[in-house]
Amino acid sequence: MTSPTPAREPVSTTQIADLLAWARSLSEAGGAAAPDQRAAYQAAKTALLTRLANHPDTSQPPTKDDL
Repeated sequence: MTSPTPAREPVSTTQIADLLAWARSLSEAGGAAAPDQRAAYQAAKTALLTRLANHPDTSQPPTKDDL
């Protein structure tokens, strides 16, 4: 028997704020930003957006059927 896939943790506001701060620092650095730092940022952004896209919508309160 296979175990269920664990639910991913929802993206936190802190994680979003950290990613935005990183984007701002790269933007401020302009052309001086290291290519490896830009690549790392792109990978982190992709991972965060993927988590957002794949997480169930929790903006609505659970219904009786969800409990």
